[in-house]
Amino acid sequence: MRVEDLKNFEFEEKWIERLKKLRISNFYPPQEEFIKRRLFEKSCIVSSPTASGKTILAFLSTICCLKNNRKVLYTSPLVSLAFEKYEDFSEFFREYKVAISVSDFDSSDPWLQNYDIIITTNEKLDSLIRHGAEWISEVGLFIVDEIHLLNDLERGATLEVVIVKMKNIVKNLKILGLSATIKNRKELSEWLECELLESDFRPITLYQGVAYDSKIKFHNKADIKLEDGLNLEEAIVNDTLNRKKQILIFCSTRKNTEALAERLSKFVRTKISKNELEILEKISDEVENSLEVPTKQCKKLSSCIKCGVGFHHSGLTGKQRRLVEENFKKGIIKVLTATTSLAYGVNLPAFRVLIKDIKRYHPSFGYVYIPIMEYYQMIGRCGRPKYDEYGEAIVLVKDEDDAEIIFDRFIYGEPEPITSKLANESVLRMHILALIASNFCKSDESLKKFFSSTFFSYKYGDIYLLEDLLEKIIETLKEWGFVVEKNKKYDATLLGKRISQLYLDPLTGKIFVDALKKMEELEEFSVLQLVSFSNEMRPLPSIKTLEILKIVEEVEKNKNVFLIDIPENDEDYENFEKSVKMAKILEDWINEKTEEEILEKYSITPGELYSRIQIADWLLYSLHEIALLMGKKNLLRKINKLRVRIQKGVKEELLQLVSIEGIGRVRARKLYRYGIKNVEDLKKIPLETLSRIIGEKTARSVKNIVENKNKTEEKQKTLI
Repeated sequence: MRVEDLKNFEFEEKWIERLKKLRISNFYPPQEEFIKRRLFEKSCIVSSPTASGKTILAFLSTICCLKNNRKVLYTSPLVSLAFEKYEDFSEFFREYKVAISVSDFDSSDPWLQNYDIIITTNEKLDSLIRHGAEWISEVGLFIVDEIHLLNDLERGATLEVVIVKMKNIVKNLKILGLSATIKNRKELSEWLECELLESDFRPITLYQGVAYDSKIKFHNKADIKLEDGLNLEEAIVNDTLNRKKQILIFCSTRKNTEALAERLSKFVRTKISKNELEILEKISDEVENSLEVPTKQCKKLSSCIKCGVGFHHSGLTGKQRRLVEENFKKGIIKVLTATTSLAYGVNLPAFRVLIKDIKRYHPSFGYVYIPIMEYYQMIGRCGRPKYDEYGEAIVLVKDEDDAEIIFDRFIYGEPEPITSKLANESVLRMHILALIASNFCKSDESLKKFFSSTFFSYKYGDIYLLEDLLEKIIETLKEWGFVVEKNKKYDATLLGKRISQLYLDPLTGKIFVDALKKMEELEEFSVLQLVSFSNEMRPLPSIKTLEILKIVEEVEKNKNVFLIDIPENDEDYENFEKSVKMAKILEDWINEKTEEEILEKYSITPGELYSRIQIADWLLYSLHEIALLMGKKNLLRKINKLRVRIQKGVKEELLQLVSIEGIGRVRARKLYRYGIKNVEDLKKIPLETLSRIIGEKTARSVKNIVENKNKTEEKQKTLI
């Protein structure tokens, strides 16, 4: 079917021309079926492999929705994916207003009322609903990307609840669920009362195989003999580069990811042209200097990139991840090693995907095979549209016997069916409070009715398996003072409603309330340990053998200042010890230890550190809001000050300096050592002197800011 044929389905010429600019002349089979069945006008679940054109289906449904003057809401499981889709939709629908909202969980974002297409994440959408965002009722199309993540143990329940809420809020809501891997897709489409479009079409043929004994053995094409004298990974990379292609290698741990990238670097460098090496040199400099003071990890990544190799995991900073992703997409980085989290991230196709570790360590069972669904997500990266005629997915194995197991289990296997993850007490506790606080459910009857609409109920035929848990949670929320019951009707208290709006686990809210009751003065370390102990901060950094004694000493030293009782059972005590370690990390951060010092001392990478800083910032904000509601006015300023110190990573004496754009923790400390301690000092110091301390460009910018600030203040005084 040609793109021009869209005019037969009432699509305007401008959309046809825009699709042509995307180099689309003919539709793929699933796209053609979607159009011919007019599924762009209906609710639909699309189960179709990666790169089969699902984004175009989202565009077509969006066009139809906009024509009816309704908003389009696109939700994604990951922030990185949300930004990718924001760019796609902004470019294609440039005459419409496209917005992205993925942060600030304590706002209804009323500004979104003025936008036609809104991109968000599952959790942010849940937060918007809790805050009563009025514009949600104007949504006509709800696009759920990666809908198979209903199966995710940690986040699947939120997506399930959000879908049911959206169906309750919006009458005649059209849902477009997109996924590459759904085994029980018919079941899912029946639950959502959607049409089903299922296809196994891939625009690029996928060949799956295993590698051992210097060869790659495929099940559906001829084997490849690899060069002797190289280890298996090097031989596969060598073969890939000889074909002028790229390879993505999945490893089980961050340590393995970095080690393999380093090992491959010298070898890959010999395959890179002089011109490409010059480009890589510039990228490596940018990577190394993404922090004010580069860490060993920064230097390691920089060194690998100089050779055309990158590594990617959660320990990198956001800027480093983006640089690696962008330059792999451009073909500048030839080899990328990554943890499996990348399989669910941004779209990074490669000619070859090599799965180095098909097993993962489980604390209870030892090394076990990864889920088949995860294997499918990884191999979905194989083959670059418009560049490759086919792609290859290869699993590293030991021998012939191991190869046979992999063929039977993964290559000939099917992904696991999606199941509901609602029967999790901590997750359910959070959503039940939210349902009551936002007036979705006010009685046992309405709660049962809501949960009867869930995938859990559809899957198991009833919610009787949940009823005891629902009753237990309601009683707990009443006991904690977050919910009250009168005449068999439930209401959230002011405290309960605020905790729900803050997107906190009610258990965290209870711990914060109890701690604030005890708190007369703010002890920094006790507050840092309090926020570190919360469920939101988990998983916490593990404690190394050499650290155990130090942590035990810290527990003993601070036992009289902790705001929560030291647990007696082993599991809770272990988490308590880990929270003490996390508090020490945060304490070192606000006392201006560098990222490198923290990495060396605690084995926590900059990426991990910054993600925990963001969570600590949110938890301190929440603590402040709960303290405000409880009338603890004497603590508010001190909590806020600690929060800013967490954001900036500085001692209290530098707070004025770091409030100025362009002055970070390192420059602020330099200025302080020179006797420049506040804005007034910055106004007085000559530009030439300031330039010698922090550089000419930054000095000019800072001078401009402080002088304009002075003029604004003078103007305000005149007006008064």
